[in-house]
Amino acid sequence: MSKLIHEDLTYTIRGVLFDVHNQLGPMLPEAFYQQAIAVGLDAKGIHCITERQFEVYYRNRQVGRYYVDLWIEHGKVILELKVAPQILPLHQAQALSYLKVTDADVAIVVNFGAKVLQDERLPNFLRQKVARFEWEKRPVVADWPYPELTNQLLEVCHRVHFELGPGFLHQVYRRATMIELQQQNLKYEYLKKAPIIYQGHQIGVQDVRLILVEDKILLATVAVKTLDEVMKAQLKARLKHLGHSFGLIANFNSTTLEMTTVII
Repeated sequence: MSKLIHEDLTYTIRGVLFDVHNQLGPMLPEAFYQQAIAVGLDAKGIHCITERQFEVYYRNRQVGRYYVDLWIEHGKVILELKVAPQILPLHQAQALSYLKVTDADVAIVVNFGAKVLQDERLPNFLRQKVARFEWEKRPVVADWPYPELTNQLLEVCHRVHFELGPGFLHQVYRRATMIELQQQNLKYEYLKKAPIIYQGHQIGVQDVRLILVEDKILLATVAVKTLDEVMKAQLKARLKHLGHSFGLIANFNSTTLEMTTVII
């Protein structure tokens, strides 16, 4: 039977985690657990840093930053803390994204949101695997006004999600998407603001953070729990005010990329 990576260290860490859960109980804000774990690890003589900063890159260009909840023994282990009913596949996928960024040896997803502590141990197998992005064009949907361009945008967004994975902020995916648009020779305009118009009168300006591709498709890159009808309605209103008729919303905070179309 093969020995677990950093078995003794992770055994001691888990002891601290269970003690913190027993002492504090479930459902507190993550920051309390983070600080308590740091105290417990220090008492065991284990070096850790909270909120250690790492830069996130896409095609060798920095697109944002990520802060590790707990960086232990110089990257032997990272902890990803959650306060949720249970550990979800999304949480595990996020931890894999963070392993890619930090190059740590092991990630442990720890959930303090349940009656009993939950933890999942994820070794960094990404070092041994060289996965390649593969793409097949999607079947054309009858109401797509720009089927070829839409397929190109689907490919762009799926490639970004494949390379980065879930778990980062909106702006990380937006910046990476614009880099990929450049790579694919697609023209775009980054719209930071949009007019708010009522009965032909501009009554204000709204922050939007949208990408207009080839002056045809309005793309919203988001990182949310789930896409909902409110987000679709918001993009529909922006389409009207900007004088366009077709939009896409890409949600990167999912195990598989979520995309939906908005048409007026």
